[in-house]
Amino acid sequence: MLPSSALKNSREADWLAWFDGSAKPNPGNCKIACILHSPDGEVTQHTANIGHGDSSDAEYQALIAALTLLAQHVTQPETQTILLRGDSQVVINDVLASEAKASKLLSTYRYQAQELMQSLPQLQLKWVPRHKNTETDRLLRT
Repeated sequence: MLPSSALKNSREADWLAWFDGSAKPNPGNCKIACILHSPDGEVTQHTANIGHGDSSDAEYQALIAALTLLAQHVTQPETQTILLRGDSQVVINDVLASEAKASKLLSTYRYQAQELMQSLPQLQLKWVPRHKNTETDRLLRT
């Protein structure tokens, strides 16, 4: 993982990305959303209804979807910096922890996310408050 001090000053990173997930009610119907901004300004948005689960299921699956899209779109993963933001402190702390602390189901998601993160060595995963994750939150509500 790239230390935050290594990110570019003019733009936080070459690739900017956000993820979010929700369950309505909780547990209930889950939806995920992610957004990528490429270095050349191209924006990729993805939303999906993913069935029944709780908010942690949705957030982890949104993270996996964002990482999958980044792995598909980042052409130079060894040199291009990536800043991926989400508003689930539980999921971000869990995926970055040295050992799993979540349920068995979430551990499966954790493993998938970590595998994808290994293919993106210049990735920084960062928690942001919900009010700073408005684009992806808006996609969840459409």
